Amino acid sequence: MYVTGPLISGPVHFKASILSAIKIHPTTLILAWIGFALTLGKFSLLSLIVASGLVIAIMLGSGISNCWRLVRRSRILLLVMLAVYLFSTPGTSLFAGWEQAYPTQEGLIAGGFQVWRLLLVISALAALLAFLPRQQMLAGLYVLLLPLKPLGVPVVRFSVRLWLTLHYAESTSQGASLNARWDAALVLPEQLDSSIHLEVPNFGSSDIAFACIYGAFLGSALWLG
Repeated sequence: MYVTGPLISGPVHFKASILSAIKIHPTTLILAWIGFALTLGKFSLLSLIVASGLVIAIMLGSGISNCWRLVRRSRILLLVMLAVYLFSTPGTSLFAGWEQAYPTQEGLIAGGFQVWRLLLVISALAALLAFLPRQQMLAGLYVLLLPLKPLGVPVVRFSVRLWLTLHYAESTSQGASLNARWDAALVLPEQLDSSIHLEVPNFGSSDIAFACIYGAFLGSALWLG
């Protein structure tokens, strides 16, 4: 496929092939993460403990240092969420003899569970990003967005734009400021020196097996909840 436009003047190729290095399709893994994020709110305490063990194991397999960076950058969000629950959930005061009703014990429990769930979602996403190279991630997103193509969504252009944003964001010096990195990611060159080759693997029997096992896990977790 070829895409031309104000930001892209070089050829962009999307070809279907079987990548020997990928045993599970990237789209399958992305859908697994989406399903995990959508159903996590229904997990019971036991299911959360099991899910936490699985996520930690996946993070260890993907590289704990790479995963921890995304989790560490989300610490402010997690703390704000906990504070919101502490000071907005009615109940018994957390401190005996405290004149004010807030923070509450119920808020601590509810906020703790929500922080736990969000931490699992972020950790699973970090593991997914660490496990899948950038081009494989984009291949998965490309296939995931293909059903929107008949509706007029520029799937190819969107995928290329995302690829370029990630490419120039990663090529920016690590010592640069946050604003400099955003500028480098958003201000793209008018011409490309080379083509972008994005290989899209085919779905296989391993995807079916993974979907069945993963579906059984989510079903069991929801049943326990």
